[in-house]
Amino acid sequence: MKFKYDMEYVLKITGLSKENISELLEYFDELPLVAKLEAFYISKLIEEEDEFAFLQHHFDKQKIGEYGFSLFILAVNRLYCLETKDAADKNLSSYMLNTIAKMKMLRNQDE
Repeated sequence: MKFKYDMEYVLKITGLSKENISELLEYFDELPLVAKLEAFYISKLIEEEDEFAFLQHHFDKQKIGEYGFSLFILAVNRLYCLETKDAADKNLSSYMLNTIAKMKMLRNQDE
């Protein structure tokens, strides 16, 4: 096991603080199972849709764990941002509105 990871690399990729990452991990822990799977799906989309190759530009083979973790955190952050957005916001796409509705439905099913 490695156990020596470059957290500064994670902070650079995500643009988040350690505190934000801890909060997002707590948020992830409370998500319904299907929403947790969605986070992994979104992390793959983030990697594939990296328009400006920012993430790929910072890719380092020696830091593959940190890179994957960073993509995962970005995906959880995207879910968090979507779930906490005001559904009445007129600038939301149909995808965002649909995701918000699904998250609410999943949370209600878990109760």
